[in-house]
Amino acid sequence: MWDCIVLGCPFGSISAQRKNGSVPFHVFPHPSREPNRFQQWITIINNPKLHKMNPINVYKSMRICRTHFAANSYNGECKRLQPGAIPTMYLRPIALVQPMDSVGDELERVLREERKHQLKRHATDSSNGSDSSSESKRPRINLAMLSSDAEEADCCTGDKFVDRIIEFQEEYLEEDDYEDGSLASDSRLSSVCGGDYIMTSFSGLIQSELNTLKQVEILNEPPETLLNESSVSETYSHIPIEKGYELLVQEFASEASNGEEQYDVINETLGSATKNTNSSNLAHNEEETNAQGFTRAPLSEDFFQKCRTDFYDCPKNVLAQNVCTRIDPFDACLSRKSLENTQHVFTYKIENEGKPLTNQKSSGRCWLFAALNCIRIPFIKQYNLDEFEFSQAYLFYWDKIERANYFLNNVVDTAKRGETVDGRLVSFLLSDPTCDGGQWDMLVNLINKHGLMPKKCFPESYSCEASTRMNSVVKSKLREYAKDLRKLIDDGASDDEVKERIKQQMNEIYNIVGICLGIPPEKFTWEYYDKSKKYLTIGPIRPIDFYEKYVKPYFNVDDKVCLVTDPRSSNLYGRSYTVDCLGNVVGGRPVLYNNQPVELLLDLVTKALKFGEPVWFGCEVNKRFAGKQGIEDLDVHDFKLVFGVDIQTTMDKADRLLYGESMMTHAMVFTGVSVDPNSQKPTKFRVENSWGEDRGEKGYLIMTAEWFKEFVFEVVVDRSIVSQDVLDVFDLPPIVLPAWDPMGTLAK
Repeated sequence: MWDCIVLGCPFGSISAQRKNGSVPFHVFPHPSREPNRFQQWITIINNPKLHKMNPINVYKSMRICRTHFAANSYNGECKRLQPGAIPTMYLRPIALVQPMDSVGDELERVLREERKHQLKRHATDSSNGSDSSSESKRPRINLAMLSSDAEEADCCTGDKFVDRIIEFQEEYLEEDDYEDGSLASDSRLSSVCGGDYIMTSFSGLIQSELNTLKQVEILNEPPETLLNESSVSETYSHIPIEKGYELLVQEFASEASNGEEQYDVINETLGSATKNTNSSNLAHNEEETNAQGFTRAPLSEDFFQKCRTDFYDCPKNVLAQNVCTRIDPFDACLSRKSLENTQHVFTYKIENEGKPLTNQKSSGRCWLFAALNCIRIPFIKQYNLDEFEFSQAYLFYWDKIERANYFLNNVVDTAKRGETVDGRLVSFLLSDPTCDGGQWDMLVNLINKHGLMPKKCFPESYSCEASTRMNSVVKSKLREYAKDLRKLIDDGASDDEVKERIKQQMNEIYNIVGICLGIPPEKFTWEYYDKSKKYLTIGPIRPIDFYEKYVKPYFNVDDKVCLVTDPRSSNLYGRSYTVDCLGNVVGGRPVLYNNQPVELLLDLVTKALKFGEPVWFGCEVNKRFAGKQGIEDLDVHDFKLVFGVDIQTTMDKADRLLYGESMMTHAMVFTGVSVDPNSQKPTKFRVENSWGEDRGEKGYLIMTAEWFKEFVFEVVVDRSIVSQDVLDVFDLPPIVLPAWDPMGTLAK
């Protein structure tokens, strides 16, 4: 359980979580990649412990809970912070002081005199042995001036024009001490600051007009006190206290080049907030007017006539129309030059590629086929086989069972979170309760729990090769079960009652899947001939024991690591990510993404293939892809020649992810690579697919390195060829992406 680093946090401390339940936490910005934002957090949080720690240790071991971030710090409904977000809520009581010119000098003098007065009074009290009871004292603010020298204060003061930081400490003083002005009271501070400030009931200073740079802002109460204060001076009741506090904290942490620019921003923002608060009805009306400001433009007959005339005035359009109305438009766009330059010859190639070539048929099991095609290559070599297949139906069966249970547990979890059934998250989960697709980590969960078996011991069934009908039955029941579970929770059922209901529901799912796919045997016996035609047998043996004894020594799924490349600016390289509610086995390992530049993925794939190891990968297969010819090349289609416009590559990879134009859709296996003789950089790859032998060269595709950069998103390689700094990313707490993020799509 994490402990919030904010001193006195009433929500994220361990004791508070034990009493009220856990809260979400956020990791600090990386001190190397985001040094300015990292220092802003350190300064704002104001915990002396952070200044004494190594920045990397802060990043790895310190957390701040979610309650310290305003609602606008988050990206919509998801849990991720906006780029540049800083904590502004419920922070440690601090004061931000900006004395300037003579005002600053006078304020500093008063504070120093007051500090001396306090020390003298404490010394007098000690010598007289005064022992006033705590009941006769009241909490009052004691001002301790910290040095502005960074070395003396052992901390960074943040903005260059913040001259002093005043830390407030509560002292229990005599009632009459407070009244006789023995401290730097509100009235004395007000006299120092001048007439531009007035006092409020929360003992703060608020500027009446932000029109001068000779100013001081002081907040000497915790933010939660400010937010709950209801007795602010009537004259200034129109200023939103929450907004004012957030602006001060943000202004303190900002990196503006001079104070004048910052105060201009604060003036404008506070002025806007005041106007909106006093004129809410007017603002509402203006918003409606703005919403209606864009007038929709229907397409007119004149427009259609012009388009028609322009179309037929261009002979190229007429020719393209004649061709594309008779054949596949993409075939019409095929580049003859690209076909001529394609040869299935490679510098490095897996010595013993697996046989026979597999075919997933009308199912979304490519991720299972690709993984088992990788695993069988060293298995075939070790046991001297001509050809071999692991049972894809066996893992498919267990995935259907486990994933249904995972979905039902997600239903309960989201209900406990307070997610509404018509909210985006639950609606997304209900849109496809179970599908055929998957990710590498999901395969690892299945193999580690259920093992493997040869295909001959559990062959394909109709619903394996054409899963639509079975899936429709399972999905219908899962949505029905989701309704039952949410009602059960709303009625106040205990956790044990909910778990018992899930068991009853899963018993029915077990029957449905078993009827459609068959039920795998608990033990099997495998009989086979090796290349020398020698008869051999293994078994009776359980599938998990078969994997542990006969497969794992030559292909251990736990030795492989999954690397992704997501170039969106919101998802930094060198960070780990996961996706909310994504998985297939309750209690299994989560789906983890280690985000790295695509160039690193290219290098690692090339290195693995040189060592003779196949590589599982995920890509968007149908972009710039000539299916029959099996060519994945950015130049394989000339869309602009036929349509007059280009498609699929007009946006970069990051924008395609953002705008729904790109995502991982398919998994395959790299089995060969060609490299440039001079640079040793990869130029093309040989790809084993699972669509039968009718495409490409007897089922094998060819992919250019440029296509790889644009449309490959994920690769799995052995950890032995990955550098330690990349492996260390897996030890970082993963950032949770929303369930609908494109990186959560499944290979089918």
